[in-house]
Amino acid sequence: MPLFTRDFVSCHIKLFESHLYNDPVMLICSHVFCRSCCLELAKMSNNQSIICPICSTRIPFDSLDRFANSLISHGTLATMVKQYLREENNHRMCDSCQNHYISDNNGKLCKKCQIDNENIKKKIMKTIENCEDLITNQKSISLEKIHEQTNQLYDIIDQQTRHFCKQIDKYQEELENLLTIQQKANDINALKHQPIDINAVSRSIEPRLNALRNSKDFLENINVDKEIKRLNDVADRQLRLLKHKADIIPILSAPMENSSSKIFGELLFKPIEFESKIPNSSSDQSMINAYGDTSLQSIPPKLPMWTVIIKALPTHLCIYPVGKSTIIFSCSTNGIISLLTYISPVTYDSPRYIRSFNLFPEQIHIIVQSFTVFNRYMLLHVHQKYDNGSLFFFTHDGILEHGPVQLSNPIRQYLADENRLWAIDSITQTIFYHAQPLFTHEISSILSKRDNFISFDNKSNFIPFRIALNHQLLAILSKDLQQVFIYNKISRERIFTSHFSAGTSMNIWDIGLFPRDNSLLLKFDWSFDGTVKRSLFIHFNTKNQSVGRIEGKYCLGVVIGPNKEILIGFNLRTGIIRCYM
Repeated sequence: MPLFTRDFVSCHIKLFESHLYNDPVMLICSHVFCRSCCLELAKMSNNQSIICPICSTRIPFDSLDRFANSLISHGTLATMVKQYLREENNHRMCDSCQNHYISDNNGKLCKKCQIDNENIKKKIMKTIENCEDLITNQKSISLEKIHEQTNQLYDIIDQQTRHFCKQIDKYQEELENLLTIQQKANDINALKHQPIDINAVSRSIEPRLNALRNSKDFLENINVDKEIKRLNDVADRQLRLLKHKADIIPILSAPMENSSSKIFGELLFKPIEFESKIPNSSSDQSMINAYGDTSLQSIPPKLPMWTVIIKALPTHLCIYPVGKSTIIFSCSTNGIISLLTYISPVTYDSPRYIRSFNLFPEQIHIIVQSFTVFNRYMLLHVHQKYDNGSLFFFTHDGILEHGPVQLSNPIRQYLADENRLWAIDSITQTIFYHAQPLFTHEISSILSKRDNFISFDNKSNFIPFRIALNHQLLAILSKDLQQVFIYNKISRERIFTSHFSAGTSMNIWDIGLFPRDNSLLLKFDWSFDGTVKRSLFIHFNTKNQSVGRIEGKYCLGVVIGPNKEILIGFNLRTGIIRCYM
């Protein structure tokens, strides 16, 4: 141990700081400080005097030079500082335990830590020797098993090669059939307005088939299976496109757009001030009636672009554009979310699956009545037994941010646009909206305030059932009257009123607005024994003409994409989402 403490040989000219003396000097009050500290204190003085920091004695001086000469060096204390430093270096603490002093001047560990360190080194060396023994034993293992697995791998490759060759022959035959049919269709002028270039089809597909057929080493082409599948998809799309055009185009005449009145029996558009009742249409004017009306065949069908299978039924579908990509949010009735993404504009490439998760893993008896997505939240309108419904706010990653929020009135639907949350109040028959919350702490205050857009009284007999939105317009579908009211969201002016009559066995069950051109999409459902098994989607342009149709079985949710693509969910023993253009 040093003979002196550090405090004894330290300068305390500053109240809360100390350091070892450096050229210690004594003041006339007998207190010792560093020479540099005393001179610094004198330079800071304004009245040619200093105050001793320890005893507060005032020490006057004429000039800094005289004051510096008057300082008396304390040689004894300087010697004690040097001795303290030598003893401190000779009694350093152990770097490992910090509890014992180092006995060896050249070492860094105490004796106890040195012994422990040696024991650890011995254990490490022993472990290394064991590892070397294991490696030596592994090298002596027979390579027969490896050779056997290699031979099996080559057999599998040979089998796949033969299979690929058969597939190529099959695709070649399909391509030839396609070109033959296409040539016949062009010869009879069926595709006069939009002929398909046969040579272009041949140039794009046939060279690839020949390249695969002539390849001698399939191991060099790891993606040969994907290439064959891609070629099959191209040929299949051409066949479907040909069939589609052959179905909708007469042989000797150009295609004509049919008025919706020829399809639905009576499609009336009336001005806002017109208040007379719309006459009921007869049941024999249904879309496809019992007499075999085929007027629907004149409406061009929309082609499927891609189909994807998901884990849960896509009862509700929403999209959220992110740059050039579009994210699909699929929600089942029990709250299972599936996320997919595709590139806009739509191509034939299937969307990329992201992931799935269950928002209510511990709750069984819930029904998601409506589902919408905006900025950073997913809003789920959930119904349970004997309540008016609850709202849950989740992040896009499935983290619950707020909820449940109990509703005072039953709400039929929630839907989000760019900056608002729209809803239908089933009691007051009112369309209202909230501002969209940006942060979690804003949700409660925003939901407590609502702005009514429009209300319908009992005299109008108009019961709002579904709503649809785009950037400018709001469309409202009536439940019983099968009417559609369309409003300007800014001026709240009713743009037009439309009435649809589709027979007794068919009803309109959903509505959609296309972006930019404000055209309309209607979903008609056939009911058989109380169960909806078939659905028909009709696309009307702004001239009240039907320009596209989609027919399907067991259709669920539907949503319109940013480039006018239509995404429809199906329940075909498993969840399916299909894109149409």
